[in-house]
Amino acid sequence: MKNIKAFTLSEVLIALVIIGVIAAITVPFIYAQYTEQERISKVKKTYSMLANAMIRVKADGGDMILDIDANNYKNVENWFNSYLKNYIIVTKICYNDTAGCWNNGNSYNMDGSTAYMNNSGIGIGSGIITFVLNDGTFININVQSASSVAKYFGVDINTKFGLEIYFDINGSKKPNTIGKDIFAAVFTEEGIVPAYKSRSASQINSDCSSSGSGYTFIQKYLVK
Repeated sequence: MKNIKAFTLSEVLIALVIIGVIAAITVPFIYAQYTEQERISKVKKTYSMLANAMIRVKADGGDMILDIDANNYKNVENWFNSYLKNYIIVTKICYNDTAGCWNNGNSYNMDGSTAYMNNSGIGIGSGIITFVLNDGTFININVQSASSVAKYFGVDINTKFGLEIYFDINGSKKPNTIGKDIFAAVFTEEGIVPAYKSRSASQINSDCSSSGSGYTFIQKYLVK
């Protein structure tokens, strides 16, 4: 009989160990890359939807919210119902209450500090409207004065107010952190603008680090 060559048990075990080590190294990397691409796609989709909705709002005269007394919350609510709500598909709307349209508990900046939350824990800001899109994305709208928009978003505006827009692409799931699953923009007379659009590349990179706020991360995703 001819000798039949075969792998020994030890050789098979060594091969399996090598395959296991390679898998342990590559699978997390591949998963991370897939997750990152999925996140980028969701950010672009949500931002585009909001931008298109705001264009239609402005064409309807809905940018009037930027000139009226937006500190009166009812004005904000009336603006939302009269204009923005007509151009988005939502499953739930929360008018300045804790009905479950934003994260339960705190939202965070990239450096781990707590993002400004109103006393009731409704969302980011004070007099706000939060709502849930049909794909599960949470949206948080807060009115800010022109000076605050310039300070916190790096955008100078000619009107009294601007609308901060935060969107959480995975809803109530963690980490609830700006730059990771929460992204920021502002609605001005020029339309919707990503947070700190005026910042330089080095400033953006610094803000997107673990010691930054994470607000400018949206710009990294929009250009990918």
